[in-house]
Amino acid sequence: MYNDTYTPRTERINGEEYECAEMEHHILQNRRKELGLTQQRVADLASIQLRQYQRLESGERSIRGASLRIALLICQVLKLDPYRFVPESKEL
Repeated sequence: MYNDTYTPRTERINGEEYECAEMEHHILQNRRKELGLTQQRVADLASIQLRQYQRLESGERSIRGASLRIALLICQVLKLDPYRFVPESKEL
């Protein structure tokens, strides 16, 4: 269903490659830019208000705190796996 082609930033330190930790709002912003979309276009495709999306991308609100419907729609538009934003559980 989702094509999670977002590639996390990596950095080389002393010859070793490390994945850089990114805050969720940076993931949203970087992925939107990779896809060549404006904030307005993401909001339109997700059927949400521009300000709702801007709050998520600025870090003012967390996608984890958004409704499930909104989070899934944004992930669909940005082609991100929604599980990327779910904390890992030690026990299932």
